[in-house]
Amino acid sequence: MINISILNYGCGNILSLRRALIELDFNVNFCNDPKDLTNSEFLILPGVGGFENAMKLLEEKNLTQSIQEYCLIKKKPILGICLGMQLLLTESYEMGHHKGLNIIGGKNILIKSNDKKNKLRVPHIDWEEIVFEKNFIKKELNFEKFNKKSFYFVHSYIASLEKTDHLVASCQLNELKIPSIIKSDNIIGCQFHPEKSGVYGLMLLKEIIQKI
Repeated sequence: MINISILNYGCGNILSLRRALIELDFNVNFCNDPKDLTNSEFLILPGVGGFENAMKLLEEKNLTQSIQEYCLIKKKPILGICLGMQLLLTESYEMGHHKGLNIIGGKNILIKSNDKKNKLRVPHIDWEEIVFEKNFIKKELNFEKFNKKSFYFVHSYIASLEKTDHLVASCQLNELKIPSIIKSDNIIGCQFHPEKSGVYGLMLLKEIIQKI
């Protein structure tokens, strides 16, 4: 049984995530101290709210370097959810300019459409069908069964990736392609909330934890 650690740093809906993981029969614990990561087998970085505040909370708890070492040096698996995915990026332009964890190259930018006739609502709150990149459908994780299934999104900002091969799946809003799942080796991020996305969300969460 894999021991899952949810980072409890004061900026995430950790209880619903914990319930989902327990339903999937995983051992779950909360951690908020660098030394807690030592025995963690799989780390989840949740996040709800603002990028700047989240990074500030991580820094105050001396967690930024520990997270980087956990996944980049020790090569242990980490999953970022919603804001947690955005924190994995290099930088953010949410309410100014702020440094991220710089684990996956990219920047966090506002959802913005060039289509003046069909303006996008921000925040984007909806169920969206995600489409997987062809090279990821049968690579490493069994993603094929999740292709063109709908997941629950709540966000105002999106990832703009430095490398296109880090894009696993996306959803489409007008002409805007929104990165929905990103991945680099043992590091993965979901812009949507798998724990709030019904049966397929739980199935995907289990697949990621067991196979990454």
